Amino acid sequence: RATIRLPEAGSRVTQTLASTLAYILVNRDGPAIQPGSRSYERSWIRDGSLTSAALLRLGHAEEVRRFIEWYARYQRPDGYVPCCVSPRGGDPVPEHDSHGQLIYLIKEYYDFTGDRAFLERMWPNVAKAVEFIDSLRRQRMTDEYRTEEKRAFYGLVPESISHEGYSAKPMHSYWDDFFILTGLKDAAAIAEILGHAEDQRKMAAIRDEFRRDLYASIDRAMADRR
Repeated sequence: RATIRLPEAGSRVTQTLASTLAYILVNRDGPAIQPGSRSYERSWIRDGSLTSAALLRLGHAEEVRRFIEWYARYQRPDGYVPCCVSPRGGDPVPEHDSHGQLIYLIKEYYDFTGDRAFLERMWPNVAKAVEFIDSLRRQRMTDEYRTEEKRAFYGLVPESISHEGYSAKPMHSYWDDFFILTGLKDAAAIAEILGHAEDQRKMAAIRDEFRRDLYASIDRAMADRR
């Protein structure tokens, strides 16, 4: 579906690309994109969103659409997006990159396909995810987080275990916050595309506030940690 032509000296690159694409496709379980078939026989929105970005660039939009529609069914009514889905269902562990990643993936799919009908169908999922993101950041906008000791965490999403390096002890993670900001940017853009002017205004305000607090936190962390 996508062809890359290189001189003969680059054949190992194109062969590696082709085999890697094959691994992605053969490890799928129905619509579920999985990192592997044994210990990784489950689906993460983290891996799935970035793998989908590769699939879109290689002409596999149908597989990506099916993955999004399947994964979005596990989003909770309050907008929470599980980090991982297994045969048992959505995993409720505290990882906060997932909410932004679902929004990012929905926008990424639209950017490559122009499928406006799909975007309309997924709008409720986007709107709910933003509501949940807003509820998360507000947990760190209380007076407690205006103190000198905790000011660096002000306005961020709460502690999580979205990286193996701190799975034993949840921590505030800029990894989460960068994906949250990406999701908020994309959500505001989706609202504008669909003509939801009031939602676009509200989401843009949340995006701008969150970006302000995130950048302030980064500046403070660099100063505190020298």
